[in-house]
Amino acid sequence: MNTQPIGPKAHGAIDYGFVTLQALAPHLFGLKGSAKTLCYAFAGAQGLLNAFTDQPFALKRLVSFRVHGQLETPFVPSLLLLPWATGALRQRKARRYFVSFFVVALANYLLTDYKANERPNGQKK
Repeated sequence: MNTQPIGPKAHGAIDYGFVTLQALAPHLFGLKGSAKTLCYAFAGAQGLLNAFTDQPFALKRLVSFRVHGQLETPFVPSLLLLPWATGALRQRKARRYFVSFFVVALANYLLTDYKANERPNGQKK
């Protein structure tokens, strides 16, 4: 039995929510400098990937859902590593934001069934 409850439809919707949050975070949380830049870069990267992934809300289905998951494997840690490497985490608000966002994104990643589109009729294992 598959223990990953998030399928392509839910994951696609969650990712668009993430894109929106990342794009609005600088304004909502008063993020400046590299923290602001990283929010926009993450929003753009996630938005492009989601728009072209095989999921119900895609603009065009060019990337398989499994490959989407493979691309998120390095992307999720980058949500914390890049803010650290650029010094964005020195801002207290940015540190709170990026750590919290990372935890939620990691949970989404770990709970997603990236092989769901490969089984007939979306059957669970």
